Amino acid sequence: MKKLIVVAASFLMAWLAGAQTATNPTEETPQSHGSSGIVLPELQLRGSLSTMFAALVKEAGLSGGVATSNKGCFHGPEGSIFVSAGTSFDKAVAQVAMTRAASQWQLRDGVANLLPGGGAPPLLQVQVRSFTWDKATPVREVLDRLRQLPEVAEEASKLGLREAPLQGGASTICIRGDCSEKPKAETMLETDEGVSLFTVLNRVVQAHRGTVWNYSEYRCDNGTLFSLSVLSE
Repeated sequence: MKKLIVVAASFLMAWLAGAQTATNPTEETPQSHGSSGIVLPELQLRGSLSTMFAALVKEAGLSGGVATSNKGCFHGPEGSIFVSAGTSFDKAVAQVAMTRAASQWQLRDGVANLLPGGGAPPLLQVQVRSFTWDKATPVREVLDRLRQLPEVAEEASKLGLREAPLQGGASTICIRGDCSEKPKAETMLETDEGVSLFTVLNRVVQAHRGTVWNYSEYRCDNGTLFSLSVLSE
């Protein structure tokens, strides 16, 4: 009888565990895979959500990408955050994400992403048919080519998006470390087929530690604009 009770109790516990997993599919999130092992020094972060996130990513020795949706025709509000020495990367990112409502983040294969609460914006989900790129080419040049892909341009048109004009020319932010021009490495070609633009962007920055891509949408009086650039490299 006792044996029967033990078996029944074990079955019930297993069933409850399975039910919890089924009803909480996001419990095992990408950010839970080793991110808490990255410890940061004392940092005083200032700027926009994207800039502060990029600073954390570079300080942690990772690569990343950030997508933001702005209600107006301008970058979101700026702020400041103090990160005490010994704070884990995931806690620091959670701090930054809290500066804007409905933001989420993930960490997978050394690439950290900060996204709107609804996930990657529709344009980043467009499927790239085939794209060959060189790991030795500066990331900003690779992104210039990605923006010009026919499938990206077509999807942007369907979504009613227009590319935002560059003001003052494209530039990247140097966040600590050695920001001098690096000598061009040997050609290393990669080809991505049948994957999302979001996936391609992550694979590109994965090959360049410390690099962060930046996608932004702006709701302006004359329509919605978008930009895709390199925030730091």
